[in-house]
Amino acid sequence: MAKYALLIGISEYQSKPLKPLPGVVKDIEAMQRVLQDSKTGGFDEVKLLPNPDSDAMRSEIEQLFMEKCQTDDIVLLYFSGHGYRDEDGNLFFVSHNTQINPQGGLRIGTAVDAKFIHERYMGRSKSKRQVLILDCCFSGAFASGMSAKEAVVVSIKNEIEAQLGGEGRAVLTSSTAAQVSFEDAGGGVYTRYLVEGIEKGAADSDNDGVITIDELHEYAKRKAQESKPAMKPEIYAVQEGYKIRLANAPLSSELGYRKEVEECVKNGAFSVENNSFSNLGRKHLNRKQTDFKLNLEEAAKIEEEVLQPIREFQQSLQEYEETLAEALEDEPVLSDGAWEILKRYQQSLKLRDEDVAPIHDRLIPEQPISTIDTPQQPTLTPEPQQTVSDEDDITSEKGIDYNKLRDLLKTGNWKEADYETYLVMIQAVGKKENDYFERDELLNFPCTDLRTIDRLWVKYSNGRFGFTVQKQIYISIGGKDDGEYYEQAWELFGDRVGWKVDNNWIDSLNNIKFDTSAPEGHLPFWGAGEWLVLFFSSVVSRIETCKL
Repeated sequence: MAKYALLIGISEYQSKPLKPLPGVVKDIEAMQRVLQDSKTGGFDEVKLLPNPDSDAMRSEIEQLFMEKCQTDDIVLLYFSGHGYRDEDGNLFFVSHNTQINPQGGLRIGTAVDAKFIHERYMGRSKSKRQVLILDCCFSGAFASGMSAKEAVVVSIKNEIEAQLGGEGRAVLTSSTAAQVSFEDAGGGVYTRYLVEGIEKGAADSDNDGVITIDELHEYAKRKAQESKPAMKPEIYAVQEGYKIRLANAPLSSELGYRKEVEECVKNGAFSVENNSFSNLGRKHLNRKQTDFKLNLEEAAKIEEEVLQPIREFQQSLQEYEETLAEALEDEPVLSDGAWEILKRYQQSLKLRDEDVAPIHDRLIPEQPISTIDTPQQPTLTPEPQQTVSDEDDITSEKGIDYNKLRDLLKTGNWKEADYETYLVMIQAVGKKENDYFERDELLNFPCTDLRTIDRLWVKYSNGRFGFTVQKQIYISIGGKDDGEYYEQAWELFGDRVGWKVDNNWIDSLNNIKFDTSAPEGHLPFWGAGEWLVLFFSSVVSRIETCKL
């Protein structure tokens, strides 16, 4: 088996409307470093292609997929630069010579058509192990002090899957279509943590010495969101695409200590306010430092790397608070225009509404946070802030009270919320605690209640947990929503959502992670054995019937 990679980075553009992306060069150089390293990536060939025109891009991509590889070879295509989606949903990669027409649209003949690449090269390639990493996006807005990789604000999930997806293929994207993928002076935020995950071995979540493509994505996504919470990197893969073994993670003292620091952070042993670990966390790390035979300088460097995204997030919050305070000095009661500019500034920092809400409460409790979703949809008049009970639709066909479930999810009490979900669902089918579901009851579960429960889980986990999240993952790896059992998809699903440990299905709640460090789709958890298969396949079918 051989491994080939083509790394394309476009930092300079002939067309003036296209903003330069200086960090792109650092991105492809960093990816080259880790992929070529014999101890980590171990790629046989890694070719850099900085600032090519569209013809050169197509030619090199053709050679990568059509001339170099065999069936068992791994082929990786990495692209960093501007992306574009036209009004018909076609995706394009913007090259050095791509031109903008007088109407402000793309002259598509000067760009590289994703569908063309898929049909002519990727789909006809001998390789059945293909990885695409796209540190670009298909949404448009620009940040102050950062360069946005641009296009239009629409969902492109279907376009990505249709135009770039395929069996044995994994597509990793740095952002959803409704977002902007940002780079700073050091390169793309998502790419930074892809490189770190490989170079440090930190992405090897199951400690088997191998980094699979899904492990790498989950690591980079988690770290990117620690720094920029509003970022939502995505992975699109079919069947074995999730488990492509991309790199090695040789065990070392540095890697062992890094994982201990990560666990301390996950378990709340680091205080952001005090900028220090708890006494227990510090004693534990000191002991591990001794066990791994690291000196103080080596340990401190690892800790700083782990804590960097958390500190960047805090810096963004501080910057937002200082900016808001200055705005209030000029305008004690913020005008409509000020609210809109403030929202744009918040978006440029990649902060969510819930991140800045405490700042608003401290500085302007009488003025609610703007509910502007995008710069194109301003809130003309700031209205009184609604309470959560007003905002959430907790209606029920069966008269079920969802207030407790909502409150548990709102406070992040995931374990009790998981059990409360069972209680309200069993009540919705007319049964009591400790009763079991019948298949027909799940296949005919009241749609309004299913929608209410799912929306609460999705909302308060920031899109990480919920029925529809689980269904999306299951369908993406080859499952179907017809209520039947598909063994291969089910096994892959178990690996993806963390319901399998060492190839064995979880049989106890003790193995469930009741926190947001768990994989996407990990919660709600529905039991073990045949019961789990029955419940899940039935709910997936009902989600489709109810059009959730």
